[in-house]
Formats: sequence, C-alpha cells, structure tokens
Amino acid sequence: MTDGRIVLIAMDGSGHADHAFTYYKDNLYRENDELVIVYCAEYKSFNKHQSLTMISIDPTLVTNLLLEEEKEINKVAEKFEALVKDHKMKGRLIRVGGEPGPGICKVAVEQNADFIITGSRGLGTVRRTLLGSVSDYIVHHAHVPVLICRRKT
Repeated sequence: MTDGRIVLIAMDGSGHADHAFTYYKDNLYRENDELVIVYCAEYKSFNKHQSLTMISIDPTLVTNLLLEEEKEINKVAEKFEALVKDHKMKGRLIRVGGEPGPGICKVAVEQNADFIITGSRGLGTVRRTLLGSVSDYIVHHAHVPVLICRRKT
C-alpha cells in the first residue's frame, strides 16, 4: 500500500490556477496526498518594458522590476500556504525560473509526481498556435497523466 499520491499543481496566481486547485480540492483530494505546487517565475514585469534592450536598461529599473516580481511571487506563496493550511493538506511550494511548461515537467520528474493538474486560459486556436500554451506543452511532454481544468463557459 502506498502512503499517498504526489500531486503537482501548476500555480501562477491567476484565476485559472485557482480554479485548478479548487477542482482538485473538491473532486480529487485524498487525505494522504502530498501537494507540490510549482510556481514558474517568468518575470512578467520585464515584458512591460520590451522596447528596452539589455544594454539600455537602467540598473535601478532592473532592481525595481525584480523587486516587483518578488513581491508577486511572495503573494502567490502566501496564498498557497493559506490554502493548504485552511484545508489541512500537506504540501510545499517549488519555485522554478524560465519557461513554465518545461519547468513544470522537470519538477514532475524530480518530485516523482503521480499526476499534474493545471488550469487553462482557454486560448483560441490561432492565439495558442502563435503564443504557445503551457497546458498544451505539459500534455505533450509530461511523463505522467495531466488534468487540465477549464472553467465552464
């Protein structure tokens, strides 16, 4: 008999990720489960300043952007800790840098996850093709089953 499942949930602080957590909690949670919440820091603040090149970036601006992103990461971590505590679950947060899809799949292997749960932004075919989709990447590259939680429309 196993001690429980290792469930990896991709969190980014969005409503889609919150929905994935809620779906897991309401429909799939088992008492012996261990949650591994993966937060991939993409440093979204830098995307607001795409016209800046690395050469022209003011060091103060870079520092401020990094501090802004760290605050966002800490908010997600605090939110996760509260959710886990409020529902008396076992879990931990793992933060990875870089692209979310590969990062989530890598953590799933490293943590020996039994399955992955992620939200879906519901991108249309054209946007998904042009921008890429984290959930699409995970489905095609993960070594374990993947549940994509999409909100009812």
